[in-house]
This record gives sequence, C-alpha cells and structure tokens, in this order.
Amino acid sequence: MLKVSPFLLKSSKKLKKLLRLLPAKSKRVYEKEMVEFDNWRKKRGLGEGAITEEVLLAYFFNVEKHFAASSMWTKYSMLKSMLKVHKGIAISKYGKLTSYLKVGSRKYKTKKAKILERNQIEEFLKKAPVVEYLQVKVALILGVAGACRCNELTFLDISDVQDKGSYLYVLIPDTKTNISRSFTVMEEAFSVNSVEMCRKYISLRPKAAGRRFFLQYVDVKCTTQHVGINTISKTFSKVASFLGLPDPESFTGHGMRRSSATLLANAGGDVTTVKRHGGWKSTTDAENYIEESLSSKMAIAEKIKVLPNVGEVVGPSSTSETPHRVNLNPDSNFVLGNAQVPTLYPIVYCSDGFCELTGFTRAQIMQKGCACKFLFGPETKEEHKAQIDKALESKNELKLEVIFYKKN
Repeated sequence: MLKVSPFLLKSSKKLKKLLRLLPAKSKRVYEKEMVEFDNWRKKRGLGEGAITEEVLLAYFFNVEKHFAASSMWTKYSMLKSMLKVHKGIAISKYGKLTSYLKVGSRKYKTKKAKILERNQIEEFLKKAPVVEYLQVKVALILGVAGACRCNELTFLDISDVQDKGSYLYVLIPDTKTNISRSFTVMEEAFSVNSVEMCRKYISLRPKAAGRRFFLQYVDVKCTTQHVGINTISKTFSKVASFLGLPDPESFTGHGMRRSSATLLANAGGDVTTVKRHGGWKSTTDAENYIEESLSSKMAIAEKIKVLPNVGEVVGPSSTSETPHRVNLNPDSNFVLGNAQVPTLYPIVYCSDGFCELTGFTRAQIMQKGCACKFLFGPETKEEHKAQIDKALESKNELKLEVIFYKKN
C-alpha cells in the first residue's frame, strides 16, 4: 500500500482549494492564457523566478499589438488569477502594469448592445403574428422580465418555470456569478397577457420533450428539438427586424439584459434594486448595463427647460401646480426634486457638476430624496436637517449654509 506523507497530502488539499478559486466554466480559457504566457517567457529564456513587473509589462507590450484594450484587461484578469493560484504571485500590486493598462483603455469605447424601449417591446408583442413568433415572444418576455443571459434561457429547465395562477415564478439556479436568482412574470407585465402567452407555448410541448424549456417552434407546434444558444441570442435582432429598426444585427442577445436594467432604472429602481435584479456583484457593473432611454431623456427635458436668460431654468416648483424659475449659474451644482411625491421628494435630475462635486454617479443619486440626506455626516447639525425637512414639507424657500460630505 502506497503511503502519502502528511505534507504532500496537506499540499494536495490546499491546491484543490486554490483551484476552486478559478471559475469552473472558464477554467480551460484561464489555463490557455497561462500556457501562452509561459511559452512567451520560456522563448526568451526567462525562468519562473523572473516573473517580475518589468517582465509582465514586456509581455503586455507584445500582446497589445494583437488585441484590443478590452481584451487586454481580460487577459490581465485571467493571468492574475492563474499566477496567484499556481505561483503565489500577486500582480494586482504591480502599479505600473495597471497604470499602463488604464492608459491604453482610455481611448477605447466599448460597443454596447442596443436596447429596446418599452414601447418597442409592446409593439412587437401586439403586432407580431403568434403563428411565426410565439417562441420569440416568450424568450423576449422572460429575458426582459428576468434580465437573463442567453445561456440562462438556453438551459432553462421546464421545472424552473412554475405557474402560480396570476403569475409565473422563474428560477435561474446556475448563473455566471454562481448566485441563483429568481423572478416573476406578471399577467400585466406588458399590454398583452404575458402569463397566458407563456402558458400557450408550454401547452404545445410534445410528451416526448426533454427537460429544456425552450423547444423549436414550427407550424404552430413545438418539436422535441431544443433551442440552441445561437437562436436565443438572435431574439432581439428578430424583434428589431420585425419592427423595421435600422441595423437589426446590432441588437444582440446581450440587449435583453441591458434593456431589463434600463427599464427598471427608468421606472425608479435604484442601483441596489438593479444589482439584485440582475445578480450583479459590482455597482459599476450594474451601472454599465443601464442606458438612458430616449423616453427618459425627453421626460427630463420636459422637467428642465432652459430659458432665454443665461442660467435661468424652469423646473418643478415647491407646489405641484405650476413651475417656477430658478436662477442658476451655468456652473451650478444642483438637483431637482419631484414635489408631487411628498415626504421623499425624489430627485428627478442632477447636474454633472453635482455628480463631480459629491463623487456620486447619477444612477446612485437619482430617486434619492432631494433633502440629500445621503450627504449628511457627523458635523451636519440636527437643526439644519430639521430646517430642510420643514422647508420641503411647508414648500417654502430656504437659504442655509449646511455641512455636506462627499462620497469619499
């Protein structure tokens, strides 16, 4: 019987734990990146002890010739994980390397998938013939309702969609972030009965169908063949083509997730709600998925109208009946609140200067109360807080010097 020393056994267990740090779905891609780096290093006669910041800078100088800025960050992230796990080297501490990558990415503009606005989704659900587009409609409903990724819809199990009568409860057990999510589809989610449309699609499943929820839909019936990820990813482009939108191919499967986040944000959802809805871990990631829609921009334009005199703005007044004029310096840092929602008076617009001054992004500020309590700190006087609340409640003008705190 072969005996294994306690040291080797302990090391083996430690290695297994470390390997779990790598994402299971992308493990092969991570390993490929490590092999490419090792091959580059060995060709130049550099041993493992030579993995320094200067060596990594030279490697990325070489990589830059063949890859875009976004890919550079992807390669850096994978290499960072692999070197940490296998070599115990933390390249995240290499300031010159990260600074170099940041400078390179400044000129790069990411190409974001186009979104569909609510009225466009409504138009498609109403006008597209069920005979041809039932499967597309159901994918659209679930994708937007749950901010779903294409692979989440592709591998959705029939048992994960539960009919609760007036709504559907949908579970996404396996996600990219390894956090299971769930969402509901309400009957009144759109102008058509979304639940009934999904029920109709489910009722067409043949008895011999497998576990996949999405099956091929042909001649007003479902086949036993499941729908692949390529078909799911073309859902938005099919909608765009039907609506006659320009460049329909630019409406990719990623657009379902972005559209869902944008619709939620435009409806008043704060960044925490958006993060929870889409299962994002990072606030920045969640914000990147939100795109201000045309209807949202028009609504803001209606709230804020620049008058002929410089710096004079028309905005919601302290009463809900008529607007009043607020004299503002062109460089003013300000917010506007909705007087029709008492006690909270949510912020409906904030200037770029206000975001820059406070350190908060517009998505973080919108829909918070215009009393700006999120800027209160230890030295903000209680009497000043009370004066602000009283002025808002009584709808009276207030001029006050108050101590606010930036985000940092």
